[in-house]
Amino acid sequence: MPEIKTGAQAIGHAECLVIGGGVIGSSIAYHVAKEGRSTILVERFIPGEGASGAAVGMLAAESEEFTDPELAQFARTSRDAFPELVRDLEHLSGVPVEFRTEGFVTPFRSEAEGQIRWDAAIAREDDHPVWWDTRELARRIPGLDGQVIGAIYRSKETQISPAQLCCAYTRAATVLGATIWTGTQAEQLIVQHGRVCGVQTDSGFFSCEQVIIAGGLDSMRLLEQVGFEYPLNPVKGEAVAVSLKDHPLEYTIYADDIYLVPKRNNELWIGATSLSHQFDKEVTIGSLEGLLARASAWLPRVREASFIRTWAGLRPQAAAGRPCIGSVPGVEGVYTAVGHYRNGVLLSEATGRAIAALLKGAGVAELGISSFSPERIKEASK
Repeated sequence: MPEIKTGAQAIGHAECLVIGGGVIGSSIAYHVAKEGRSTILVERFIPGEGASGAAVGMLAAESEEFTDPELAQFARTSRDAFPELVRDLEHLSGVPVEFRTEGFVTPFRSEAEGQIRWDAAIAREDDHPVWWDTRELARRIPGLDGQVIGAIYRSKETQISPAQLCCAYTRAATVLGATIWTGTQAEQLIVQHGRVCGVQTDSGFFSCEQVIIAGGLDSMRLLEQVGFEYPLNPVKGEAVAVSLKDHPLEYTIYADDIYLVPKRNNELWIGATSLSHQFDKEVTIGSLEGLLARASAWLPRVREASFIRTWAGLRPQAAAGRPCIGSVPGVEGVYTAVGHYRNGVLLSEATGRAIAALLKGAGVAELGISSFSPERIKEASK
């Protein structure tokens, strides 16, 4: 890779510079600043405005049914750390993140389907799932479709407000000494003698010892500058918020084809579509109709709910099938954390903590992220 130099005077300096203010980048800034290291985060828009803010905030480590054992364990570790994380963030930032711990319910309509799900759950999980029969469901979730004959309840699954979480991460990071630059686009990594020494942005040059690229889909452009290819596919996810009449839903319903996530003020968030290679954030009438039809098939009273709003975001799906977390080979001091797809909120705690540990010299094996390392992913792509 050619050496890239700049004669510009730095407008800011930090040991660590984080590119990207979504839930992953903001978590990294928080965890790195928590270690006492000087930290700058640059975000081209507003933190949490991209894919992170468009998420519904499920911490579904078991319900998501990860097939990669290392990713499954990473997800559980991250989810289980959230209660303590939430206490720390809310104390430092003063931002309520709307953390809810009622658990998730996966319903089914036949004994055969239920048995398959149950067998898979108890074989795979350490969280002791519970079988709810029709009597228990009627007591816990009145108004479910009459053809539902049971459900698997997972008490450890939780959920949060993604936008509030991003805000809490960044505010807590600033309390710990970090500096946040919004409206600032990272344009070029500056490399001298095989080591990164800063980042040129449209606001000016920032000098640093380490750079962490965590900018979602925009990360591909920056990673290519240091000779690392990590293809990301934009997958549009559309969602809708409604207000239920009478009794609000208490538990998150996580079905194969839809999820219904209760939020404050009696809102119910319904998602989500998965439209590959889409670059717009428009919500179509067809998608909206599909979401509401699938939701009301499980909970018929959705048909009587009041419409609130719709939104969409672009999830960064990795061609490698797993996130990329670690040191980028070829240039010293460059790290990345990208490709979390639809689980950025869930994996944010463990990712931020892992990057902070890597910057201090920890190894990927001891952190349980060997298969996510850029070097391993690069080797597998050959």
